[in-house]
Amino acid sequence: MSLVSSNGCLEDNPTEPTSGSDTDDTTTTAGPEDGLLACATPPCTVLVVSQTLDDRIDIYDVTAAPYLRGRIGTDLKPDPSGEQTEGNRLDEPYGLLLDGTHLWAAIGHYPDTDRGSLVAFPHSAFAGLGQGELFSEDRYFDTDKFIGGVQSLPFGRQEAIFLLRHPSGKILVGVFANDLRAASWPDPSEVLVVDPNDLRPEAIGAFSLDLDTNPCNGGWKFVGLDDDLSRIAVACDGSESVAVVTLPDDFADLAPADAAGGMSACSTPLSSGNLSTQFVAPDGAGNLLAVQSQILEPPKLWSINGNCGVNGAPGDDLPADLSMVRVVREPVLLRPAGGGGPAMWLLASETPVPGILIVRGGATPTVCGQVGGLDAIETAENAPFALALDATRTHLAIGAGPVSNPPFADGRGQVLWAGLDLADLDSCAVEATDVVDLTEGAYQATDPRTWVRAPNMLLIAELGGS
Repeated sequence: MSLVSSNGCLEDNPTEPTSGSDTDDTTTTAGPEDGLLACATPPCTVLVVSQTLDDRIDIYDVTAAPYLRGRIGTDLKPDPSGEQTEGNRLDEPYGLLLDGTHLWAAIGHYPDTDRGSLVAFPHSAFAGLGQGELFSEDRYFDTDKFIGGVQSLPFGRQEAIFLLRHPSGKILVGVFANDLRAASWPDPSEVLVVDPNDLRPEAIGAFSLDLDTNPCNGGWKFVGLDDDLSRIAVACDGSESVAVVTLPDDFADLAPADAAGGMSACSTPLSSGNLSTQFVAPDGAGNLLAVQSQILEPPKLWSINGNCGVNGAPGDDLPADLSMVRVVREPVLLRPAGGGGPAMWLLASETPVPGILIVRGGATPTVCGQVGGLDAIETAENAPFALALDATRTHLAIGAGPVSNPPFADGRGQVLWAGLDLADLDSCAVEATDVVDLTEGAYQATDPRTWVRAPNMLLIAELGGS
């Protein structure tokens, strides 16, 4: 089975994980012939969505005519109201990975708000699940333990919610390490190394981003800068900086603790002054785009090299028709640098101009246009939160949710799937085509399982045949 995500190719995981400390069942390696992750006529392209405020993972088939394959409930500390706003009720699925045997999900607030877990769902657990059905919590979780072949690795850390898969099969975990609800985020982050075949807390390797020159506090989005994941960039929101972590050359052959012990890192401060510094994206040639924004001034776009050097002044110029753009969120690489042209990215724009911006790379990156054809986003209520491109970079997934106080919103957010017409990309013009609102008609006010308040993490993957 081959799987491809927006971050590149994911190798198969050849063997099963060993039991974690709160697991009592083992899994099988046989893939399902039917169910949530089956593919009768490969390849099948799926979009996996973490509905972070609604304790749910949604899986859509976007191979041809898109449809809802099914849902996975992750409300492990049940809140019958569905609101997840009181006490420690929010479990919050976030980071996602999909390999040949498992769907991996970082559950940020289980067993408690300050101690997250990594949950491994074997494909075979979903066999027999009908189209559009819910894989409910009671099918894999009983009071305080995982059953039915589903396993869990307790991280024992706060907001360990970002996942990357190394070509060796090891899982890299970004730890925010702060209370997201606090006024400041002063604690340095970590990068964890997990062997998916050894789900024991004591087997975790940990590399601290408490760097001598400029600690990376409140590390948010982290991305690989190259296909072999030899370097990882981290957006450090609590310190308004960017860090680059270098993995040891023999990372693939090392135990997690040794792999983490061989890491090194650099960092560079960016502009300060109550700026959101949550997002970075690679340029395809070893450099990265770093994004800062706030409500009072245009966003700042930085080009940073792999050694944490700043390539030029931050770009903050906007086209006249986009002069009011302020808060922006996730960028995704649309065209890698090289081949005679600069890197190009798509960038989610939230407040007060919802939409998808086009960014042209260079020493000083600049916003140069906006994607057309996205009238399906209900901009009176929603704005883009998360973006993902398929492997061909010709299809875009958009997670759009309510901007104003999402925890108490109605849950009428959207997940969109669109083709991209790139014929005029060099002129900073991109048109969305065949736009499908995957959530259209699903919302029911009395059914929390249909609410979409924060579709904050998207994964596009291709299920292949063996």
